[in-house]
Amino acid sequence: MQLPKLLAKENITISHGNYKTAWFDIKNRVLGLPMWEDKGKDVYDLLIGHEVGHALETPYEGWHDSPEKLEGCPRSYINVIEDARIERKIKNRYPGLVGPFARGYKKLYDDGFFGDGIEDWSQIKLIDKINLKAKVGNLLDVPMIPAEKVFYDRAMNTDDFSEVLELVKDILAYTKENQEELMQPPQFTDGDHQNESEGDQFDPTDNMGHDDLESDTQQPKGNNSEELNGKDEDTSEGSSSNDETESSSEEDVESPVFSSEPVHKGDVDQSITDTIFREMEKGLVEVPEDGQPIAAQDISKEFMDDIVINYNELAQDRNKRKSDVYSDTNENDWLIREYEASQARFKQGIKDIKKNVNFSVKEFEQRKAATQWQKASTAKTGVIDINKLWSYKTSDDIFLRTTKLADAKNHGMMLIVDYSGSMSSSIRYVLNQVLHTIMFCKAVNIPFEVYGFSTTNKKLYDSWRKFKDGDIELDDISMPMLCSSSLSKKDFEESIRHMWTRIDYDGWGSERFNSKYEDWGSTPLNQSLLVARHLIKKFRVKNNIEKMNLITFTDGDANSMRVMQDPKYAENKFNTYAYSSKIRVFVDGKYIEAKNRAQMTKAILENIKKQFQVNTIGFFMADDNHHWNNKLGQISHEKNYDWYDYKPESNKEYRKNKCVEVKNFGGYNNFYLVKGNKNLDTSADDFDIEDNASNGQIRNAFKKYSKSKKLNKVLMTKFGAAVA
Repeated sequence: MQLPKLLAKENITISHGNYKTAWFDIKNRVLGLPMWEDKGKDVYDLLIGHEVGHALETPYEGWHDSPEKLEGCPRSYINVIEDARIERKIKNRYPGLVGPFARGYKKLYDDGFFGDGIEDWSQIKLIDKINLKAKVGNLLDVPMIPAEKVFYDRAMNTDDFSEVLELVKDILAYTKENQEELMQPPQFTDGDHQNESEGDQFDPTDNMGHDDLESDTQQPKGNNSEELNGKDEDTSEGSSSNDETESSSEEDVESPVFSSEPVHKGDVDQSITDTIFREMEKGLVEVPEDGQPIAAQDISKEFMDDIVINYNELAQDRNKRKSDVYSDTNENDWLIREYEASQARFKQGIKDIKKNVNFSVKEFEQRKAATQWQKASTAKTGVIDINKLWSYKTSDDIFLRTTKLADAKNHGMMLIVDYSGSMSSSIRYVLNQVLHTIMFCKAVNIPFEVYGFSTTNKKLYDSWRKFKDGDIELDDISMPMLCSSSLSKKDFEESIRHMWTRIDYDGWGSERFNSKYEDWGSTPLNQSLLVARHLIKKFRVKNNIEKMNLITFTDGDANSMRVMQDPKYAENKFNTYAYSSKIRVFVDGKYIEAKNRAQMTKAILENIKKQFQVNTIGFFMADDNHHWNNKLGQISHEKNYDWYDYKPESNKEYRKNKCVEVKNFGGYNNFYLVKGNKNLDTSADDFDIEDNASNGQIRNAFKKYSKSKKLNKVLMTKFGAAVA
C-alpha cells in the first residue's frame, strides 16, 4: 500500500510537526501528525490510515480530543464506535491497508496498548469487548452473548456519525441495565489491588508496568524558522523495521491482564481499553529531555518539478545565451574565436579521455568477471562422460558437468556536481573527471545521469508563498541535468561538447555560454541529496538497476538547513524554545535526523544506502592547505585516528597517489580527498626534448610527463574497483 497515492487521491497534505496530537485543517486539507515513536512501518501506516479515515469521515465533534460535549454520549464510547466506523471505511476504500492495520494493531497489542491481560471476560464491559473485537479480533477470541453480538454487528455497519451517537446511547443503556452482571471489579493476577477502596478513581497509567509514558510539557514558542547549527554531536538516525510478523492464532497470544486500579461499580461511562490506549498513545509522542527535534517534511513533488531542470530546457537556455554572444560579433569577436578554437579540439580531447578511461574499464571488467566466477555453480548435465565410464562400478559420478557463471548485475550511476562559487577555480578539472566517468559508463554500458546543483533557480524566488508548515527552505536550489545515457545521440554529443568547452576554455568567457541554471551559487548539498533520493528511486526502476552508485563532487560542506513554521498552527505545537538542535526529516514513512550540517549529509547518505542499496562515492576538492587540514581533521575525528599520525600518513599517500582514499566516512563507502585548483589538472604534458638534450634532461622530461598522468591513472583505477 502506497500512502502517498492514497493522500494524493484524497487531496490531503500530511504535515509531520512538533504537534501535541493529530489534527486536521478542513479548509486547507492539511492533516497534522505528531512525531510518533518509531514502532515500524506497519504501525506508521496504521496511524496515518486511521487519521486519514478521521479526516475524511469524522466531524469536528467526533475527534478524540474534541472539547464538544455530546449529551448522553461518553467520549470514550464515541471513540470506540467511531474508530470502528472510520477504520472499516478506510480499509474498504483502500484494501492495501488491511495488512498494515492487522500487523500494526498486533504490535500495539503486544506493547500493552489495550492493557496487560484479561482473566475473566464476564467482567469486561460490552464497549471494551466491541473495541477489542474490532481492532484485535484476529488475535483474541472475544466471547459475546447473542444480545452483545447484535451491538457489535451494528458497530461494524454504522454509516454516518449520527448512527454512531445513536448506537453509543443504546450501548450505554444496555450496560446500565446489566450493571450487576458486567461491572463486577476485575480480578488481578498479582493481587496488588484487590483490597483497594471501592471509591478510588480509575487511573489507567497506574501500575501499568510501562516506562515510556511521557508528559507533553509545553514550552514557550519560538521563531518561524529553525536552523541546523555547527555542533559536532553525533547523528542520531532512527531505524525502522517492516518485519512485524503476520497475525498469529489465538493460541500463540496470551490473554491480556488489566493491572490498573479496579473500576468503581457506578463508573459505566468510560471504556477501559480506550482510556488505556489514549494514555499509551500519548507516550508515542516523543518529548525528549533536550526537547523535540525540529520536524521537517520531505521535498514535495510540486517543488521537485521546479528544482530538476530537464536537459531540453537546459539546452534551450544555453542556446539562447550563445545566440546573445553571436548577435554582437564585433564586441565578442575574441570570445567567439576562443570558443570555436575549443570546439576544434573536441574530437582529440575525447579521444585522449577514452584512452585514460581504459584503466578503470580494465579494473571494472576484471572485478566483474572475478565476482561471476566466485558465484559460479557447477551441475551435472545428464550426459555420460566417456572418460569416466570405466569407473561406473565404483562411482556413480560418470556424467558431464557444466559450469554456469552467475549473471552480472545491472549497474547504474548518478553523479551530482557542486556549482558553488568556490568551485570556480576547480570546475574545469572537476568536469574533466566527470567527463572521464561519463566515457567510462559509455564504455562498459552503464546507464547514468549527471546533475549539477546550485542556488540560482529563479523558479523558486517566490517559493515562500507555496511553503507549508514544516517544509525545508530550498535556498533556490537548481539541479540541471548535465548529461544522461538516455539522451539521443545528438543531445549526448551536444552535452559533452558543452562540458568539454568548460574544461578546455580556460577563462571566464566560457561562462557566457552557460545556462542561468548553471550560474555560481552556494552549496545546498543536503537539499540536493534529498532530491537525489527521488531521482534514484525512479532511475533504478526505469533501468532495472541492481547495483546503484551515487557520486558527489564538492569542495565544501552543505549549507545550513532551515525549516519553515506556519504561525497559524502554533497553538497545536509544543513550544519551540525547548526544541533540540536536531532536525528530523520525514521520508517514506521513516525519518532522517541529525544535529548539524555534516551529520545531516551523513544521515541522508546512510538512508539512501540502506533504502535503495546504493554504493556512495564522494570526491572532495580542498581549495587550500587550511581546507585540506580541516577535512583531514574531520576524518581523523570520525574514524578515531590519532591526528599526529594520520596527518603525515595522509600527506604521504597524497604525494604518492595524488589523492587520499578513505573507506566508510561521512556516509560514503569510498571517499576521495584531493587538492583542488590546478592540482587537479590531469592533462598530459607533451614529451618534448631538444635534439642535443642530456640524459638528465631526458629523464626529467619523462618524469614530468609521467607525473601529469598519475592522477587519472590512480583515480580511474580506484574508481573502476569501487563501482564494480
